[in-house]
Amino acid sequence: MVPLSRELVVLVIDDNVGMRSIMTAVLRALGFSEIRLADDAIEAQKIIPHVKPDLIITDLKMPILDGVTFVRNLRADESNPFSEVPIIVATGHTEEKHVKACIAAGVDQFLAKPITGRALAERITRALSPDRQFVRVGDYNGPHRPMGRNYPSADVE
Repeated sequence: MVPLSRELVVLVIDDNVGMRSIMTAVLRALGFSEIRLADDAIEAQKIIPHVKPDLIITDLKMPILDGVTFVRNLRADESNPFSEVPIIVATGHTEEKHVKACIAAGVDQFLAKPITGRALAERITRALSPDRQFVRVGDYNGPHRPMGRNYPSADVE
């Protein structure tokens, strides 16, 4: 298991102030001290070069720019030094179509809200795995997914 208390910078993107507060509290309880917040994906795009995140946790449904589009845009920009940063989507929208859209956009992990510390720690550990491989194949830019893996149900809790 990847130690969660390393000095990593985590960027949390969520338009709900209460959810940002909960996510911050859970991340602090897991040992993270460098937590940065963005109210939405537009703000996140602007601050990523300054924040230099090691991990991004984003909501799915946000005004103006949703989480899937944010991830797809970030992953597609090969000139962006943060295009391959591990990304977890935390959302209450757990329908299969949303999970598949996240996977196709290049999300590393999917986490259903309401979140628990245990579930978040598991997703972070998977996303930060030292064996994580990133691929760019056709119009897919994201973590390598072994063929035959049972998606999407394997990552929905």
